[in-house]
Amino acid sequence: MCKELNKTVPYPWTPVQAEETENGCTAEVWGRTYKIENNLLFSSVTSLGDELLSSPIRVSASENDKKIEWRDTDAFLSEKDDGKAVIYATAQSEAFIVNTCTTLEFDGCAAVDIKLMPRGFTVPQLFGLEKKEPPKTNLDYFHIEIPIKKEFATLYHSYPCGVLPDASGAGGTSAANMYSGSGKIADVNMASGFSSVIFLGNDEKGFFTYLDTDEGWQPADIRRMIEYDVKDDEVVIRLRIIDGQPKVWEETEAHEGQYEYPDLSYRVFFQAVPLKPFPKNPFEEKRLHIDCFKKIEPDYIDFLANPVVPGSDEIGYDRIKRLGVTTLILHEKWNQVQNYWKLTYRTRRQIKTIIEECHKRGIKVVPYFGYEISTLADIWNDKRDEYRRIGREHKKGLGWYRFPAQRELCVCYNSPIADEFADGLEKLVDEYGFDGIYLDGTGMVWNCRNTAHGCGYYDSEGNLKSTYPILGVRRLMRRLYDIFEGRGKTINCHVSDCVCGAGMAFTHGLWLGEYIQYTLVKTGADKMPEGYMRATHSGKNFGIPTEFLVYENKPVWGFDDAFAFTLIHGVLPRPNDIGEPLEKMSKLWKIIDGFPIAESEWCPYFKEDSHPFKADNGAVKISAYKYTAGGRRKWLIFIANSETAEIEACVVSGFAGGKLTDAQSGENAAVSDGGITLGFKRFGHNIFIYEE
Repeated sequence: MCKELNKTVPYPWTPVQAEETENGCTAEVWGRTYKIENNLLFSSVTSLGDELLSSPIRVSASENDKKIEWRDTDAFLSEKDDGKAVIYATAQSEAFIVNTCTTLEFDGCAAVDIKLMPRGFTVPQLFGLEKKEPPKTNLDYFHIEIPIKKEFATLYHSYPCGVLPDASGAGGTSAANMYSGSGKIADVNMASGFSSVIFLGNDEKGFFTYLDTDEGWQPADIRRMIEYDVKDDEVVIRLRIIDGQPKVWEETEAHEGQYEYPDLSYRVFFQAVPLKPFPKNPFEEKRLHIDCFKKIEPDYIDFLANPVVPGSDEIGYDRIKRLGVTTLILHEKWNQVQNYWKLTYRTRRQIKTIIEECHKRGIKVVPYFGYEISTLADIWNDKRDEYRRIGREHKKGLGWYRFPAQRELCVCYNSPIADEFADGLEKLVDEYGFDGIYLDGTGMVWNCRNTAHGCGYYDSEGNLKSTYPILGVRRLMRRLYDIFEGRGKTINCHVSDCVCGAGMAFTHGLWLGEYIQYTLVKTGADKMPEGYMRATHSGKNFGIPTEFLVYENKPVWGFDDAFAFTLIHGVLPRPNDIGEPLEKMSKLWKIIDGFPIAESEWCPYFKEDSHPFKADNGAVKISAYKYTAGGRRKWLIFIANSETAEIEACVVSGFAGGKLTDAQSGENAAVSDGGITLGFKRFGHNIFIYEE
């Protein structure tokens, strides 16, 4: 049995406000307004005052080659409290009835249950007072269409299936398009197979659609289950749920003069973003993440208490303090039993010492927990089969090797392990005084087909298919947020290539970049995937600050390369090495801290005319923070080569008077005729401060 969630609306959200209107219902949450008026689904969704929809979200259907026109539409408020509002809606045609139940929660996530059914006989017909003429239904299609204004549909994200232009008639994943999971909306229509997470937006706001299963779906082409109809003024997401007479209806025969068709039931989730206010200064925390990718041989207690850099007698604790670290994230092996909330005696002694030494220096300590259960854990034998995630690629095999020597299984948070996990972490944080938690993959909605805990389903041919535990992940993340936020502590989460607001709302920060590096290293890409970074990695459109993960694999990819990807998108890399990467980040932190970011305006390269600085080479991108005080402006400028090809000379203009300083060297830059000439290595970058 699931633990009851806290009914208090947590910070920074506000209680749900909902009311019935003349034509339906309106509900408000932080930053967003949702309306269902003269419609079955949302007729209006605003984010920070802007209408996202070009027209109401619609149920589109056809019978006997004739588009169905819905009538007698009605929406009414069923219940409301601080945490949610429940809205019912109904409509009918000559042959069908559609019922919807929309549950909108305080963070703007709306679960919508949709039921389609034939009208059946009226009471007078049943009692023989009117003629019975029950038609046999012939449904041509049943789709959900979500029309988003073009200005709020320039970028997309899709998980797990990539999205491709469908000019050839086939969408889906392709090795030819390694960044097909996120990017810019193409100028032609696009399509994909089934996706659990669908996002359309721009750099500031947007709209999520989530699907937890394709059970009952009957598309004509499984490669085109999701379509993106790209027009001049809108992009329409089309969920092709049914294309043709439903199989469960084909087998239905008349009984006592009536065809007893079962209802067709589906669930879809909607969520407008940003989820919450974006921090005025997203760079306040200076995180070091040790033992991630670049492994450390000694135990952390020995590593930190001894010199860590050759030729220096400075111990680890003092080094990270001197270089500006405010939060130390301990990766996997801080606990001998990986990802487990029960600590061994050795772990208890060591973690107490590490926390004590860090706190003496004003450094927070955040431990790693992941999405797995260890073979060492005492629950392994009895509960592994109930808790494990069984996905397409994992099946029932063991996962990663961990240290000390052990193996693990991926778990599913649709299972009871979610509550055990949350209960265990609550005890740990109270006993040891952790300053937060780092979660690896916990916020991702990985597919699962383990029927032992309610995931998966069997299709009409008896094949076991996967579902996506959106509600399970969301519920766990909400419980964890109540635990940690309520104690003034933070949740930091790694979500790789699955950015899902349903759970991501309940985090304080994200760590992204892993997937893009796999493909960079594998393919040797020569250009930054601009749309990919903007869609998911800046965090501003979601309201959650992000950091960029760097796995060095020189000469193909190094920490310096990451600066070109991150700085122009308002993001910083997170050092996961106490050596050279930390030294480089320390210098950058000082530059950032020396500028009034919280009082400045972000002026990115992709926002036309947001700043005056121009490069005469299209590969060079320029973003800046603008600070205005006393009628004078000051700029923190990031300039990056977005390609691997070296640039011998590039003129950057826009410096008409004033003082231009190289922020990294501290030297004045040589300005001539309002411009400077720069050279760039592959993925090279420069940082300047300009005072007008």
